[in-house]
Amino acid sequence: MKNLRELLLDEDYGKIWKAYLGFLDLTLDEFMEIQERLLLEQIDLLSKCKLGKKILGNKKITSMEDFRKSVPLTRYEDYADTLLNKRSEDLPSEPLHWVQTTWKGGNQPIKLAPYSRTMVEEHTKMFLSSLILSTSKKRGHFTLRNHDRFLYGMAPLPYLTGFAPYILKNEIDFEYLPSTEEAEKLSFRDRNKVGFDLAVRKGVDLFFGLSSVLVKIGEGFASGSNNSKIVFPSNVKQAVKLVRATYKKKIKKQSLLPKDLFEFKGIVCGGTDSDTYKTQIEHYFGITPLEIFGGTESAAVATETWSRNGLTFFPDVNFLEFIPQEELSKELMDETYVPKTVLFNQILPGNVYELVITKLRGGAFVRYRIGDIMRCVGLENIEDKIKLPQVKYIDRVNNIIDLSGFTRITKQLIGDSIKLSGLKVNGWTACKEYGDERPYINLYIDGQFTEEQDIIKSKINEQMKQLDPDYNDVHALLGHEPLKLTVLKEGTFATYKQLTKFDITNINPSVEDLSKLINCNDSL
Repeated sequence: MKNLRELLLDEDYGKIWKAYLGFLDLTLDEFMEIQERLLLEQIDLLSKCKLGKKILGNKKITSMEDFRKSVPLTRYEDYADTLLNKRSEDLPSEPLHWVQTTWKGGNQPIKLAPYSRTMVEEHTKMFLSSLILSTSKKRGHFTLRNHDRFLYGMAPLPYLTGFAPYILKNEIDFEYLPSTEEAEKLSFRDRNKVGFDLAVRKGVDLFFGLSSVLVKIGEGFASGSNNSKIVFPSNVKQAVKLVRATYKKKIKKQSLLPKDLFEFKGIVCGGTDSDTYKTQIEHYFGITPLEIFGGTESAAVATETWSRNGLTFFPDVNFLEFIPQEELSKELMDETYVPKTVLFNQILPGNVYELVITKLRGGAFVRYRIGDIMRCVGLENIEDKIKLPQVKYIDRVNNIIDLSGFTRITKQLIGDSIKLSGLKVNGWTACKEYGDERPYINLYIDGQFTEEQDIIKSKINEQMKQLDPDYNDVHALLGHEPLKLTVLKEGTFATYKQLTKFDITNINPSVEDLSKLINCNDSL
């Protein structure tokens, strides 16, 4: 089969749509048929390797039902020894790449995930599907072309997003801003700055990056703090834009926005809280971004379509299961409880689920709990005529606070930071809240304090920045303060425990429990 580059040269746009976006025409039954067929192929691969035999056990599995009944749910701890030591011989397929991510709250600082050649090919195809959709306004229509200028604002190698420019080169020719060779030598901050300076001079067609970074860049333009060099355009179109932008800023004394300088074909965004940032991105860049959802262990999982009002799952990247919220609640009350899952064709509108994936095409992860929470928003996308269930990504599981896709805050991080601060804290709990369309951590504490609240907050905040470089990046790269402190009266947490007979959850307590805590504070 021809690659995308060749199909674009042939101007065979119908074949491109069918090859990369044909999954949008599937019925739910057809989707499930693909799921079961690929799952059985994966089970066969797993049954022939050491890791697979360890997880599957001795029972012969011949159906989707057998698989779900006999194979346990897993977490990264079940794979750590094999994967962190890169024992390729124990895996169902030979890895072409080892992809890295942080392991917040884990036994090691990083997690590694193996990607076989087939997995890389599928991930590439799904990522291209999202790029095509980002330039599409209706079914069958798109404006993605060879040699589009691509401003790339994601994490570098060895993280999954860093592979994109390298795996895409076999499929299509993009002009990256900056070039991959130059980008490798630059820090994340400098790479984005150089990229936007080049975009100002040359123009730009595509952007892929964290939603929070896009908003920060937009704010920089509006405030005049981005310091992009509005000089030496390399084409007439960009020269006209620069003249108009200069007139707006210098003569009319109006704030300059990215949309005054750039005319994007498509913007693809990822990261936690993307849905929160969309309105701001559209304001600054003049285009509604297309949200994608994926991760290191899962690769590409789902993408938005034209209406931007729900994620559609890819059928052939992961076998999908979902843990309903009521099952998660039972597990929270009893750590020994094993939650039950439902299949993709069993999820219901309005319900919240934790995603469970089995990596297909020779992957290592089986019935694996990534920790991602989503809500089903409909059994189809009526506006886009897609007959598959639609979801929205909500957040990470309750025992983690994910901030803008940059870092995941754990009980251990906050607890260690409080200890190292030297403050006499009697009790604490932290939850994710939103203000000015940004997520932040609200840390509730009580204790014996002689310091002012700002000093208390500063001491804890500085320890968190030292212990977690990613948390520090939220300050340095996004330029906003993610920690809010609420100091309660001394004895509040003790009163709460007397009332409920339990300690309050340290991370993301329920609204009801937090309300009880506040009432205890008010009663003192």
